[in-house]
Amino acid sequence: MTDLQKRILAYADSLRSRADISPDKFGTAIGVSLVPDEKVSIRHIAKDLATTDGYNYGVSYLSVESAREFPNQEVIFYQLGKQPVTDAPNGVCYWEAESAGRALEALGYRTGGEAPFQRGGIRQYRRPITGGNQGMDTSLLTYRSDEGDTARTCVYAVQFGGGDR
Repeated sequence: MTDLQKRILAYADSLRSRADISPDKFGTAIGVSLVPDEKVSIRHIAKDLATTDGYNYGVSYLSVESAREFPNQEVIFYQLGKQPVTDAPNGVCYWEAESAGRALEALGYRTGGEAPFQRGGIRQYRRPITGGNQGMDTSLLTYRSDEGDTARTCVYAVQFGGGDR
């Protein structure tokens, strides 16, 4: 996961303008080949990829029609054949949310807060670009791993987007 985390952070750092976003640039940054989705014409995907730690991940890029919004991009972590961690946290922590958030803040992203989201949470970060007229958004989708003293907030997906302010 460490290599994938580094790639995700390097991609977040590379996002300085709308021109930095494309299926090819996203796929190259993450280290995968995105292919057009047969079911959704405006989406490119790579799925059921494996990390060296034995976890799986998928990558998607969804184009948008609006000139005011940037395409939505996502890297999601999971384990094939197991329930989503938001349904059955089993002690697995793909990426500690505090560590991921601090890394984004070191890249110039500002925290926008946290809210409940899809049986977990979402932590939003934004970095102004083009003189502050636009912003790059990075969201960490989170879940609680374990209970009690060993409980941690962990990341199961990272989403990129943004657009006009």
